[in-house]
Amino acid sequence: PSDRIPSGVQTAVAEVLAEGTVTLLDLAVVRRSENGDVEFLELTDLGDEIEITDVQLSSAGLAGEEDLDEVAAGLAPGTSALVLVVEHTWARGVVGAAADAGGVVLFSERIPAEVVNEVADLALAED
Repeated sequence: PSDRIPSGVQTAVAEVLAEGTVTLLDLAVVRRSENGDVEFLELTDLGDEIEITDVQLSSAGLAGEEDLDEVAAGLAPGTSALVLVVEHTWARGVVGAAADAGGVVLFSERIPAEVVNEVADLALAED
């Protein structure tokens, strides 16, 4: 809800990167000023504003202009968004084992936590 990425968010991102849970491929910040102007910042543009600038991005540019425009369209004036493109590093072993067994991953989808929690609550209510 501000034009800066909160330190708690920065810390959480740094922790999952340090743990190796995900590999950061690209990062951008999208800001909408109070007067409605939109600004796109890449990691190299952030300087010391965000504490994870020591990360080397292997695929900078994956968050393309269309993606960032879509994020910007959803921002209210005076707010910002942190855009992360990540590889789920933890899945490498599972995918590798499936490939070694002659299998393939056919589909992968991210389900928002709110949806998972709601379905879990419904399942518990039925028991």
